[in-house]
Amino acid sequence: MSKYFNIGKKLISGIGSAINKTKTNVPKSEIQKKLRDLKIATQKSKGSLAKLKQTAFEIQNNKPITFKKSSKKSESNKEAYKRIQKDNTKVIKGMLDKAAGKK
Repeated sequence: MSKYFNIGKKLISGIGSAINKTKTNVPKSEIQKKLRDLKIATQKSKGSLAKLKQTAFEIQNNKPITFKKSSKKSESNKEAYKRIQKDNTKVIKGMLDKAAGKK
């Protein structure tokens, strides 16, 4: 473990070293904020273009489509929380019933 960590707070090598070498992008001025937004938009555009090229390739070569469009409503944070709580309640209830000897 000591080969990964220095005595100080910095991680010098191994797992997570790239994270510490990457500088954060916290804009302070209006221009920096606009540049940040431009970088984010550029990356989204690159991702969309890659998806489009992949789909075009699959159509030309009669392959199954990887990125299918979904018409389903995505799950909100509130719905996800309720679903997880419901699952957790079932598990805990089962554990309590098992501990109490009920079947």
